[in-house]
Amino acid sequence: MSEGVSIPIPGSSLIPGSRAYRWRWWALIGASLAVFMSALDSNVVNVALPIMAKTFHVDRQIRWVVLGYILPGTALLGAFGALSDKLGRRRVTLIGVSLFLAGSVLCGLAKSLEQMLAFRVIQGVGAAAIGSAILAIATVNFPAAERGRAMSVIGLIAPLGGVVGPSLGGLLVGAFGWPSIFYINVPFGAISLFMILRLLPKDSAGGTKVFDVPGAVLLTAALVMLILGLNPANGRISTFSFMLLAGVAAAAAGLVLVERRAADPMVPPHLVRQAPFTIPMLGIMTFALVGTGIGFIMPFFLEGTLGLSPERTGLTLLFFPLMMAITSQIGGRLSDRFNPKLPAAVGAALSLVGIALFIPMNAGWHPVDIAIRGAVVGTGFGFFISPSAVAVMSATPRDHVGVGGALVNTSRFLGFALGPTLATIFWSPAIQGAASVAAMRTVIIVLAGVQVLTVATVLGYRVTRQTREARPDVESHAA
Repeated sequence: MSEGVSIPIPGSSLIPGSRAYRWRWWALIGASLAVFMSALDSNVVNVALPIMAKTFHVDRQIRWVVLGYILPGTALLGAFGALSDKLGRRRVTLIGVSLFLAGSVLCGLAKSLEQMLAFRVIQGVGAAAIGSAILAIATVNFPAAERGRAMSVIGLIAPLGGVVGPSLGGLLVGAFGWPSIFYINVPFGAISLFMILRLLPKDSAGGTKVFDVPGAVLLTAALVMLILGLNPANGRISTFSFMLLAGVAAAAAGLVLVERRAADPMVPPHLVRQAPFTIPMLGIMTFALVGTGIGFIMPFFLEGTLGLSPERTGLTLLFFPLMMAITSQIGGRLSDRFNPKLPAAVGAALSLVGIALFIPMNAGWHPVDIAIRGAVVGTGFGFFISPSAVAVMSATPRDHVGVGGALVNTSRFLGFALGPTLATIFWSPAIQGAASVAAMRTVIIVLAGVQVLTVATVLGYRVTRQTREARPDVESHAA
């Protein structure tokens, strides 16, 4: 990868002309490969769930193979982000990749659902550690003029796991059985470990910071209860779901009180109160909600209404993540050259146009109609991703860059969880025929409304050349 002109990085241990500086792009690729591995795993497993249910002689309980990964993978992001600010991003990433690899091998050897669940939790913990540090690595090891491109590298490599996951999973399960979907992580993880160990420089750790245990416990508990409350066992919100959501409110209130008094709060109140930090993060959550909402109902439309095979459905839906991965490179470069607000606004508006084009959907559509619209939405999402991450990280002080990046990914995962939940309020697989298509149109209209909110958040982006060059490279002080 071309190095171009050597640009000093204020506050970083990287020295222009040094080996670590010359290889910083490959170090980022190595860390991004770990994110690709975790994204691949979360998509490839879905293909094997029916066979695994038969192997373990279970029915609905098989959903815990997915939840066992999602729960720690989302709930522990903030805790690991805070740890990375204390221990260093390199160390936390290495811990995450090692845990993920160990969990993958153990999952392939599992003999019961209970064993599989325990080993999936190990994988999820590793995924949380990996995801918590990646944006901080891109922020700390690259100057302001290159951060958009650094974010776009992540935006290219990470989504590829979702692109190749379903098709690769089908091939592996058919040829080698379900354990192979876990063993495939080993070569990717080994390469990532090697590149991180050899190329990613040791970063300065905040050794004087005290890890905020009460804050970590309350944030993790709130996220666990939120995910479980939004994913009830029978598919419908129950009294227990409302109890969990009430617990979320109680844990959130406790978190606010604890963080106000903490010496080194995991979620700094003065940071969360700043609009340049919180508004882009809200946009990232709503964009993820819209993407997963559309991705949730489209397979049912293609297979149930248009009668496509799973293979043709997968091919039709491929254009959305493919265009997102491609255009994320353009969005990243534009955010380096101009204010990130510009490409983010273009992307959010273009995605809104693509979503609106889905509204007239009907049983007479051809798969190409879906593919074109998906490509438009994906193109807009690609323009939006990297600039929005740059906006958040530009508002994050250096001593909180780990938790800042982790909260970005937490917002994204919350959007992933909320998308299908919002869709099932207006539509369910039990609805058939014309009523099903009408309900799907209602979902699309609601998602278009959410995307309007995403467009509105871009208006709140406050990124100047001064904040991009200085803010992530200085220490913060509580207000």
